[in-house]
Amino acid sequence: MSGFFSDKKRVAAYAMMIGVFIIIGIFAPRESLGYWDFMEYVDAGEDLPAELVVNFGGWTLLVPIVMFAFVLLTKSFLEAFIWASFMTVFMRFRGDTIVAFTNEQINAVLDYDNARMLILYLGIGAVLAAVSKGGGAKAFADWARSKAKSPKTSLIIMWLMDIVLSVDDELSAFTTGAAITPLADSYGIPREKSAFMIRCSAVAPATLWPLGAWTVFVAVLLETSGFAESGQGVAAYMKCVPFMFFPMIVLVIGLLVALGIIPDFGKMKAAVKRVQEGGPIAPDASGKEMGDDAGVGSGDINEGMPHRMINFFLPVIALVGGAWVAELDIMVGVICSLVVTYFLFVFQGICTPKQFINDILVEGFKDMMMLAMLFGVSLVLVNELDAMGFAPFIVDATSKVLSAKLLPFVIFTVFACTEFLVSFNWSLYMMALPIVIPLASATGANPYMTIAALICAGIWGSQGCLYSDGAIVAAAATGTDAYESSTTSVQYIVVAAVLTAVCFLVAGFVF
Repeated sequence: MSGFFSDKKRVAAYAMMIGVFIIIGIFAPRESLGYWDFMEYVDAGEDLPAELVVNFGGWTLLVPIVMFAFVLLTKSFLEAFIWASFMTVFMRFRGDTIVAFTNEQINAVLDYDNARMLILYLGIGAVLAAVSKGGGAKAFADWARSKAKSPKTSLIIMWLMDIVLSVDDELSAFTTGAAITPLADSYGIPREKSAFMIRCSAVAPATLWPLGAWTVFVAVLLETSGFAESGQGVAAYMKCVPFMFFPMIVLVIGLLVALGIIPDFGKMKAAVKRVQEGGPIAPDASGKEMGDDAGVGSGDINEGMPHRMINFFLPVIALVGGAWVAELDIMVGVICSLVVTYFLFVFQGICTPKQFINDILVEGFKDMMMLAMLFGVSLVLVNELDAMGFAPFIVDATSKVLSAKLLPFVIFTVFACTEFLVSFNWSLYMMALPIVIPLASATGANPYMTIAALICAGIWGSQGCLYSDGAIVAAAATGTDAYESSTTSVQYIVVAAVLTAVCFLVAGFVF
């Protein structure tokens, strides 16, 4: 207990959290029904009667604001997600909070898509462990080092490799991180900078071409919302691409940072100086979100084993090829990669079957456990804010001052602010597209530019929010502390967001 009270910032964070819970308990609205009565309507697929619907209004903003402040004070993402998720349930159901939180967490994890994503993270961890512990990543890094004669070239290779693999941003981030981070380490590039390169070039290209994972997801929403005809969602999405200013700008910024045209500044400058003065490549694990020993290339399975390029390329080819054959299903690709890698390693004598299970599968799962936990807990927060009407409140609060020319600018700016506090990513599109599309029609705004503004806000959330899935993935892919990597690169992403807002402001009057 004395250790807790010696950390004044953490004490302040928990004092703030307790105070907010008291304020919510006394003043905030709550659901008019108890949890089990409420769930009877949900299970029956029925809407609540109008007289039972509760308007939480501005109270929905309190949770992400408190969560953001908690992160800044404690530097701990998992604690922040747990308490913020608990707070949303408490606001809705008060006395039923514990049973409601338990069931909402179970329901969220049992959802097919969510369960699939959790298993995917674990599987990717095993693939990363395979290419690392099997010597493939080191062999590739040695080869790349013979071609890349400078730190600048290694960063450019990282940027290009992300783009080439951008059919899926997780695939791109983890594969590039495993391959190039050891190379970047050898040139004294701090892990925070490697994480930034992954962050700015993994998601952005996946949103700009027809086969990107983000493209397909939003395309389906455009069809289900009635904006695009069946089968024409991708075509409608591609009409938004010319207005997708944020991913274009952030890609250019990443390249300019790699080339050294944009200098290191802020915490990035301090990180570079740390390494130049003989300090560690990776920062001290302030929040220990990814574990102290999380690292790319954390050791061979057996000492003295040869490092062969095939042990990198064949698992990656199996992953990409399997996903491609299965119509871009990365889960199939991960399973294919693990099966191929198992036989590849055992036949080469790199490991025994038992070692493959224990040292690759199990250790790979462990490396990704924190990421899986963060994702699982965040589901409750996102679902509860959605149920409380977060997105409709934001749109309604701004719609009274909108004009056709300003709508895209306002949509991007407002949702960029909320996404910085708590990133919804794809969930934002599910919540807001059904509202934004008719709003664009009602005001006479360019619908494709307006949709692009919302998409850009979600991408910004993935890139700019300190504890987004994009932030955690980039940290995991490069084996660095999530909080430190986020706060070191955020200034570059903010510049991209400001430039994007300017572009939408100008474009609204031009198109």
